[in-house]
Amino acid sequence: MTNVLAIPAQLGRPERMWERAVVVVLIAATRTARPVFRLSDCALSCAHSNGGWTLALRPDGRALFYGQDVDCSDTIHRGPGPVDLLAGAPDWLPHRQLRDMNDAHELGYLYWWEEGHWSRAPYPDFVADDGLVASCDGYAGIFDDRSLANSFADAGYRDRRAAERFISRVERGTVNATALQDLMDSASVFSSLPQEPRISTALEWAARLGVAERLVSGRAV
Repeated sequence: MTNVLAIPAQLGRPERMWERAVVVVLIAATRTARPVFRLSDCALSCAHSNGGWTLALRPDGRALFYGQDVDCSDTIHRGPGPVDLLAGAPDWLPHRQLRDMNDAHELGYLYWWEEGHWSRAPYPDFVADDGLVASCDGYAGIFDDRSLANSFADAGYRDRRAAERFISRVERGTVNATALQDLMDSASVFSSLPQEPRISTALEWAARLGVAERLVSGRAV
């Protein structure tokens, strides 16, 4: 394993990355009826034309972050074959799945979180860029608050207070149609898509991600 100095500065605590990722998903859902995300168990994936990423949280506090960029992952495109990204990896990783991806040139980077820090396999000297940053282009709001602010702005939501209100709703797990409408009304860029299916899609994602407002006997709890 490499030392902490080799880990990209963009990678923070996985729980915080997940919280930002949830906001990014909901932003996307309010702009399109078909966001480019997939949720299964405790893994959230983003797939786009240039690659994608997956963030997986485990109940024991461990986590995975992996993906690729089809143009920028030197671990795939340079050298005689793909770099072995599972070298020195702990046993708790889903080795079979990741090995298949690695051997099929579908894995540009693989980081795992345990004991309070991220680690990865050692890279050959020819690897200057594993594609992590490029694979998140357009969805880099998972990395830090500044990137998250840019995610709002890129979607046409340039009203800072509206964005802050929405983030607060996500953090409290009280996202509802009113909160989504408030955000969408703040848009400076018009969408040709009708609002109703976008709100419906965003509410479905909010429920699946565990941040939707819960109602008991017609009252929010």
